[in-house]
Amino acid sequence: MRRLTFLVLFLSVLYSGYWFVGARAVAYGAQTAVTQARADGWGLTYAEMNTIGFPSRFDTTVTDFSLSPQDEDWHWTAPFVQVFALSYQPNRVIAAFANDQTLRVGGQTLQITTESLRASAGVAANTALSFDDATVDVSKAQVASSFGWQISAERALLAFRAEPAAENRYDAYFDADQVMLPTVIAQRIDPAGALGAALTRAVFDSAVTFDQPLDRHAFDGRGADPKATRFTLRNLTLLWGPVELRAQGAFDIDAQGNPDGRITFRSNQWHEIIDLMVAAGAIDAGIAPTVVNFASLLATEGGVPEFPLVFSGGRMSLGALPLGAAPQFW
Repeated sequence: MRRLTFLVLFLSVLYSGYWFVGARAVAYGAQTAVTQARADGWGLTYAEMNTIGFPSRFDTTVTDFSLSPQDEDWHWTAPFVQVFALSYQPNRVIAAFANDQTLRVGGQTLQITTESLRASAGVAANTALSFDDATVDVSKAQVASSFGWQISAERALLAFRAEPAAENRYDAYFDADQVMLPTVIAQRIDPAGALGAALTRAVFDSAVTFDQPLDRHAFDGRGADPKATRFTLRNLTLLWGPVELRAQGAFDIDAQGNPDGRITFRSNQWHEIIDLMVAAGAIDAGIAPTVVNFASLLATEGGVPEFPLVFSGGRMSLGALPLGAAPQFW
């Protein structure tokens, strides 16, 4: 019994030493990151930085946090930011943010209010610190602008993770409920108010392939930045009132940043969408019957038209209808 007690005490002292050494390492790493960021031109200030959480966690709290880049016109401030890591798994962290934050962009001030805003991220336990996953989860979020507009969502989830089955491919996912768009945008899209006050749900499920892995070597400034080479849209779903719009497809991205491929849109409520576009002034009422006939020509066997957004040679078109220059990705 005496030997067992001695062993427990010895292991407790040993683990306590490990925690305090680890806590000092966390504090030193945070201070080093702050020093490097300031040397790189970032404006970064805070009031205090403390690490607690013995025995199982490293909980670092930074108060009165302020961040702004050197050559960009934005400035973010928050009363506090907390970063949590398990002492036995320091390659995974969770961050918690204050319910009220401020973002100044140009001459505009955005007041960000949330009921809960948390993020988590992890890297592989290797020397390259290969990116594994990152998630942002927010509930009852609202952004109010000093210019008079605001946008809100009941809930939103943003996730990005490495796909182990494919080299340099990463899944990107977004899901939000009850999204209230700024009034000026909602009225422009739906001047008659036929869709309702809020976008019921928005889902974006995709994958992006890069020309190199996302790890510490990709962002150390010694080589070229990672570039996307392929984008796959597995599912885009927008539910707004009686209208449901879906899309899927894929395109490659060449060395000049031009996409080559197609994204196909479809909706059972395509008549309603055309009516909305006429009401919004996007389609002239006089040519609405022509648009309906054109859509009917694109109908599949089920009677639902498919609208292919085609990217090729730096241009884009909706089926055979030219739309102009395609967006470039760099």
